[in-house]
Amino acid sequence: MRADMGRVLVERPRLKRRSGDSRPAKGYRKEAERALAAGDAPSRERLKKRYKNNRKFFNENLAPLRRFLDANVGRPWNKVYSEICQHVDRSNVVQKHVLTHLFDYVVTDTVLVNGEPCRGSGSRGRYGDGPSLRTSHYRHQWYICPKSGLLRRSRYVPYQHGNPPVPPRQVVLNKTQRCLFLNGKWELVTVVPVPEVQSAGGFDVVRKRHASGWQHERALAAAFYGQPVYAVSRRILARSELRNLPIPIDWLR
Repeated sequence: MRADMGRVLVERPRLKRRSGDSRPAKGYRKEAERALAAGDAPSRERLKKRYKNNRKFFNENLAPLRRFLDANVGRPWNKVYSEICQHVDRSNVVQKHVLTHLFDYVVTDTVLVNGEPCRGSGSRGRYGDGPSLRTSHYRHQWYICPKSGLLRRSRYVPYQHGNPPVPPRQVVLNKTQRCLFLNGKWELVTVVPVPEVQSAGGFDVVRKRHASGWQHERALAAAFYGQPVYAVSRRILARSELRNLPIPIDWLR
């Protein structure tokens, strides 16, 4: 990590609102003239009052920090964090602010849920056990492997707005197994009920999301499978197996 990283990240000219306009805000001159004419002008005035929302704001360049994290994926997090702290002056409030953004990018409280790394309930004090950290809706997100302590990167999956996915063709075999037509092939999927506890649940290997007891998640699972269940395993069925399963002949063509 370069020695002047702290300066590169935060110590650059502060931006101004509205294309660099630092003049007094709209209406300030008329208010001042009206107050002077009425004799109500204050004897003192704060310097920032005349600018209102037209003040300068903090300017940061966090791209080098993201590139540094990308370059250190696979290294022990303790060494990566120590290297960052060596080049960030904690006595400087501006440079110390970099660590705030660092922990916005890196999830340190990671737990294993059915073998999948997930956000722990203590992360930032706001989340329960969240979805798998191997994929993320955030473009820049890293996490620490709870087993090895290595820095890992999440695969970015854009959030899908709009209507939920159309449920696939499926044939229910029993309480725990069903056949689903996914990506042009029939697969044997093992499902278990979604727990009613909100923070509990596992990772749905078909829908690629965490299955928790939240009402919204239960409704999505029910709309996809017909019941509030989630898939724990899947495998592609061979043609010889399809003949012995109660799948309509029209669906096999």
